[in-house]
Amino acid sequence: MITETAFYSVLVSEELNTGRHSLPTRPCPSSEVPRIPGIGDALAATRTLLAQRVDEACEVIETVLTDPSTEPALFGGLPPASRSGESLPEYAHFLLRTYLDRFMSVVFNGEQSIRLAVSGKRLKKVSRRLHDAVEEFTVRFEVVGELAKSLAAEYPGHAAKTYERVAAAMLVLAAWDASHLSPTAERTRSLLRSVERDGKIRLALFVCPPVDFTRISGSHPELYLRDHMHGSVLSRLAGRLRDLFRGLEGTGVEFELRTLIGDTDEDDYLWHGVPAPVNLDRVVLDARREQLIAAVESYLTEEVPGSPGTHPRVVRKGTVVVRRLSAMAPSTECQDVCASVLAAPFDHFRQRDIQAEVAIMRGLWRPGSYYEGLPEPDDKTLADVVVRKFATYAMQGRLLREVDPDLVLVQTERPPLLRSRMLNVGWNETGRSPLPTVDFFEPEDE
Repeated sequence: MITETAFYSVLVSEELNTGRHSLPTRPCPSSEVPRIPGIGDALAATRTLLAQRVDEACEVIETVLTDPSTEPALFGGLPPASRSGESLPEYAHFLLRTYLDRFMSVVFNGEQSIRLAVSGKRLKKVSRRLHDAVEEFTVRFEVVGELAKSLAAEYPGHAAKTYERVAAAMLVLAAWDASHLSPTAERTRSLLRSVERDGKIRLALFVCPPVDFTRISGSHPELYLRDHMHGSVLSRLAGRLRDLFRGLEGTGVEFELRTLIGDTDEDDYLWHGVPAPVNLDRVVLDARREQLIAAVESYLTEEVPGSPGTHPRVVRKGTVVVRRLSAMAPSTECQDVCASVLAAPFDHFRQRDIQAEVAIMRGLWRPGSYYEGLPEPDDKTLADVVVRKFATYAMQGRLLREVDPDLVLVQTERPPLLRSRMLNVGWNETGRSPLPTVDFFEPEDE
């Protein structure tokens, strides 16, 4: 434990020797990615329209080819529902070239015209609409193609489809990312490796568990951990998180969201300053933590009213994996990172980092805030809690690397730059720095 004397002596030492700690350098930027607000929705609308026009064309083609009066040898058989490895616009061009254009040529052929089961007027309309939809798709997705070319030049060795999918993902992420910074080379490489592996990007999200510490002094203090997410921190983030995942869904980018419930904060640092109730039933508490996995997944994927129809609150079912940190035994490397921060916090952090977090945590004891119901610690105790919190986050940064080396963290905590430094201490130890993130909040002034 960092005592008051030890803690404040380190503060003074750090003040006199500002070069002692080694902080993460500014990430190396990757390919410049344009920030286009609403790009995901725009690309989704274009893709949806083209899909509708393709379905419309297929219906007309089927009507013509299944009509008994149509000579089979004239146009061939029905088109396949889709062709392996072919994009939507390529399939649309195939329908135009192989069927609709040929239909038009025999219907509008002067005296040699042939009557088909679909009128010439209908054929003209369907052909024109499909052609226009392909043109609009091409224009809209031009920015994806240009970025894919840049990625291929800067990061050679991947499949063409990989560059296209990553380019689409990067555009959506850039439009959503409140940091407004160019993506780091590390984030770009992580996305490329992930998509090359199995066609999807991998995102991570830490979720604060729902708590009500006003129940901590009752006969069943373990009930402080609530069993639903309504009114939780996550509930206040859900709308903007949905914007991100709707954009990825709309561009056709497959993703997996690794959601980690941060349910070890009390054991890792809070109970070191505010002792846990003596009658806390750890078995019951652990059971409630386990039940929270299903509650978080249900909350993220629940269909809620929208316009039009319904939509997932945050992500579609089948795209999210939820785990709780309390069931994940930290590796030796994770424990080493934690011990390193506890032993010498200013080898890793600045004095103002610690001071900023002390002020943030002090605010959590205000009426109606997160820690309402708990006794408020004095300054020296809170300072110790904060150092342990920094050690915990550093350990969790290392943990992210172990969960999957190509995760990109959706960072939803404030202040984002400080949180990144806290997590990067552990990430740095992996030789892969900095931790790739996209930020929910704008960066703080420093």
